[in-house]
Parts: sequence; C-alpha cells; structure tokens
Amino acid sequence: MKKNVTMRDIGAALGVSTVTISKALGGKEGVSDAVREKIIETARKMGYHYVTPPEIAGRDALISILTADRFFTLPCFYADLYRALQRELNEAGMLGALEIVSEEEEREQKLPPAAVLGRADGFVLLGQFSADYVTAIMDTGRPVVLLDFSLDGPDVDAVVSDGQSGCYQLTRYLIEHGHKSIGFVGNVHRTTSIMDRYSGYLRAMSLANLTVREHWIIPDMLDSVNYLDDFPLPEPIPTALVCNNDMLAYRIIAALEKRGYRVPEDVSVTGFDNAAYGGVNKRPITTYAVDQQRMAQETVRRLQTRMREGMEGPLRTSVGGWLVERDSVMDLNTGKRCGPVSEK
Repeated sequence: MKKNVTMRDIGAALGVSTVTISKALGGKEGVSDAVREKIIETARKMGYHYVTPPEIAGRDALISILTADRFFTLPCFYADLYRALQRELNEAGMLGALEIVSEEEEREQKLPPAAVLGRADGFVLLGQFSADYVTAIMDTGRPVVLLDFSLDGPDVDAVVSDGQSGCYQLTRYLIEHGHKSIGFVGNVHRTTSIMDRYSGYLRAMSLANLTVREHWIIPDMLDSVNYLDDFPLPEPIPTALVCNNDMLAYRIIAALEKRGYRVPEDVSVTGFDNAAYGGVNKRPITTYAVDQQRMAQETVRRLQTRMREGMEGPLRTSVGGWLVERDSVMDLNTGKRCGPVSEK
C-alpha cells in the first residue's frame, strides 16, 4: 500500500518546518508568497491533498472527535465527557462527529475517513493515543487538541484534568484522618492521566514522610485492554487505597468484600472522576470531581484559537476539580466514618 504523503515529508523535501508547511497550505500569515508558492507546488507534485480551512474560526466547522475503542464503554467517564464536548461544540455553532479508532487502526496509523477525505476542520483526540498516531493526525494540517491526556513529543495542545492535585488532595485527606499505610490502585504507565494521579499520591505521601511500599501499588489490568479478574491484594492490606477512577474503586471494593474485608471499617477506599455511575446502585464513595464541562469549554476555545491564529506553540491547560466527601473512608483518629458533607 502506498504511504500517504504527510507535511513532514514535504518539509523534509524542502528543508523547512512542519509549522511553515501548515501555514503555507492553510493560507496563514508568516510565510512569504515565494515560499508559499514553492510549498504548494511541491505538495501538488508529491500528491499531498489538502483543503483550505474555513474562513470563520469555529462557525460551521466540522470537528472529528476520535476516541480509542478500549475507552468507550457505557456507562463511562469518556461517554460523559463526550456529551459535554458535543454541547460546547453546538454552542459554538460547530458540528462534532464521533469516530471510534480500533487498536489495529491506531497501531497501523490508519486515519479516520474525515482525515483521509479532508473533511474535518479540526480534531479532538479523547482518552489516550500513541505519539505516532497523534503525529499522523497532526500531519493533516488541521488544529488538534488532546482531551484528558498529554504527550511530551508532538507539538500539540492538550486539556487535562488536574489529576496530580486531585489525588494529592485525596491522599492528604486520608492522612489527615489517621491513615499512614496507603496504597494506589491502577496501572501507572497505562495513560498520562493515571501517571499524574499517581504522582499526586506520591507527593502527598512524601510530604507527610510516609513510606510507599512497592507491593502497595496494585495493578488492575493485564495489558492496555484486558482487566484483571482478580486483584493481587498485598498482605497485610494497607488501611486505605487510592483508586485512579470510580469504576476501579467499585471493583476493588467488591474484591475486598469477597475476601472478607469491610469497607470502610477495615479498608478505606477513594475513587476519582465523580462520573455518572458514581453512587448509582452502589455505595457512595469519596472521590474527586472532574469539571467535565469546563474541560469541554477549554477544548473548544483552543480549537477556535488555532483556527484563527495557526498551529504554533503548544499549550497544556489543566482544569481543577473538587473533593467530594462521602462515607467510604474511616477516620482512624475517632473510629467513625467520615462524611458525607454537602457536595458542590
């Protein structure tokens, strides 16, 4: 199969940056007429296809929303975040089109139809994608915003929840209520958002001069797709566990109760996200609420700014949330359950 020509290929042929190629093909300022004509001619000869972006940033634009198949199950955090994003796009007069990317398509860098046909005016990548796949989407020359994850390599905008601060607050909350042996549940290297949350947990433990035991870091998945049927719980069990999301918190509670532990009398458990399934037909858990609507707003703003001003300079926007205190935590100082208090 013939490899699609990318902006990087054109840049390599002419000895100029991808940013310059994007400006020239997108009709942006900052490129001389002579250089622009040379780039357009080279792109034509190399068989690169592109269309000029819409004149009015945002209005009537088609935004392709890409998410990996492994992240999009119902009910889930990403389904809620997708709905919030669609509301914001509608408010801005933009049309959002969801496209599910399989693991094979991501691995082979197979672009979605909206990218191949040049119909998308911008892209939102929701969840987590590899740097190579993100770069392939960026090579379309359209604005790209990563939502709920970030990457160190590609020069790309990202909007994320403040996972580090959130898990710091949750861990600090446990410490203030007498807990000293606190574990973390989740595959730390699976996504950047989980890594951020793990970093917040470590920071709180370090500042409190508390030791983190290696066996207190409990994995929940065999690989990037398959969940563990059972958790390798440490012995002795820590008095509290910080889980990287709410659904995982419910799974760990079920595993604990199956082995005879009581929550929170024997083990306190916290979640993260305060997603729609939190507390529905299950016990209410202490968690950190992610401001999904604000994340969606910031994403749409970044798209509109890039449509107006071009592709230079990545910006990472971290959106804060708030701790939601319920009754899945035991106060070891008083021997009583914590919370609940009024929610925001």
